[in-house]
Amino acid sequence: MWDLKALNFTVEKEKSNFGEYSFGPLESGFGLTLGTALRRVLLSSVEGVAPTGILIDGVIHEFSTIDGVVEDVEDIILNVKKLVVSLENTDSARLSFDIKGEKEFKASDLKTTSEVKILNPDLHIATISSSKAHLSGEIYVRKGKGYKLEEEVAEMEQFSQLVIPIDAYFSPVLKVNFRVEPMRHEESVNFDKLIIGISTKLNKTPKDALSEAIDILIRYTTRFKELLASDVEAASEEDDTINDKAIEDIGLDKRALNALKDNNINTVGELIAKREDELMRFKGFGATSLKKVKEALEKLNLKLKE
Repeated sequence: MWDLKALNFTVEKEKSNFGEYSFGPLESGFGLTLGTALRRVLLSSVEGVAPTGILIDGVIHEFSTIDGVVEDVEDIILNVKKLVVSLENTDSARLSFDIKGEKEFKASDLKTTSEVKILNPDLHIATISSSKAHLSGEIYVRKGKGYKLEEEVAEMEQFSQLVIPIDAYFSPVLKVNFRVEPMRHEESVNFDKLIIGISTKLNKTPKDALSEAIDILIRYTTRFKELLASDVEAASEEDDTINDKAIEDIGLDKRALNALKDNNINTVGELIAKREDELMRFKGFGATSLKKVKEALEKLNLKLKE
């Protein structure tokens, strides 16, 4: 007999920014169900860090060229998009640069604080080809989720007109794939083994990304359960309200009403606790009264006890 305690987690492979992990045994079908959900969350909802804008002194738009710099501004922006950064104790940061003279401008030339760590310092950003050239400005980075076009970034950041917004791919996850294999448990092979492979940028490990994705799914399903419970509770409260409703308020004729009250039935709850044959034994309560009672209860989606 399978239960959740039989489920195991295994690190199949871990190397640099790639990890492969397995869960099993799972009941048949759950490998595909859980694998699909985890893949979607990993690619769309795990928090990461991305460049969102760049300010280059003397440059007013992305189609500019810069004297003494080999790359035009568009090429520089494409290179900046590849910047991998981690942030600690802050949601955003500005990385300034001030390059003078003939030099290769790398990510390691960016000025940072203790809250910022550049994880690909050898990243090429630009080539300064003249000893008289001067390239200075700032790169804006922040935490976020998913992918945002430069128009969305501009609206979110409310940059000054001198800052060029950049399409931002925040997710630390580069690629996710999964497969489901048959797995033996006790005497049966009708179980699933879910194997999921995750490639990330260097600012989050594959295992941390997987853990965060699982936490996101747990938060959603927990909230769903809370909402379901509150809805059931509300329905129960509504039932209590209807049960306490006086029989004078449900539209009965005088004959049926008097017969019921003479037998100490004063609320809807007391009425629906009775069977038809019990009511028919009441003095002055006949087939017409029974019909009126059933019609009144039907309007409340209620009926007599069977």
